[in-house]
Amino acid sequence: MKLNDGIKEKILNVSMTLMMRSGYRKVTMDEIAQGLMMSKNTIYKYFPSKEDIAQGLFSGLKDQINQELHLIEEAHPDSLEVISKSVFFIQKQLGPWFEHFLGDIKIEVPLLYEDFTKFRNEKIQNIREQIQKGIKAGAFRNVHPSVAVGVYLGAIDQVLNPEFLREERISFPEAIESVMDIWSSGILNKGSAKEGG
Repeated sequence: MKLNDGIKEKILNVSMTLMMRSGYRKVTMDEIAQGLMMSKNTIYKYFPSKEDIAQGLFSGLKDQINQELHLIEEAHPDSLEVISKSVFFIQKQLGPWFEHFLGDIKIEVPLLYEDFTKFRNEKIQNIREQIQKGIKAGAFRNVHPSVAVGVYLGAIDQVLNPEFLREERISFPEAIESVMDIWSSGILNKGSAKEGG
């Protein structure tokens, strides 16, 4: 069983490298087999189709993100810090997938893209819950959580555009930090201390 898991992981790792670079559509099973120095028949024993490989990659990504977000929530009692660290981690993990892979998946494997959208919405709901927690604790102003989430994510989407970062010579972490500073100045309740402080 462990040997099978090792082979599966190797197939997924090579496939991820190829698909991150060229996208899902352009990568063929022949290229994956060549990168692995393995026959296509062997690959098909573990993943009957390229779509199954894509599903395996997405499942691994979800598990990784969920595990890290759980650790963040466990380690930080402050809602603002949880939101900041969670969004930073999610953007960092998903960023490389957007340029080629997810764009292709939306067209080539729409059901998998629906799963991705559902997963993203779940993470947005988690942020909304953290805002509600901050409001209840008196750390945040009594704002509409959904609007606050929309404003924050909209700002993130705008400034994390690769062309914008390149033109302004701003790093990924600097952009995230700036958005959080501006956003938090609007949501924090100035009359009370931060949670856990």
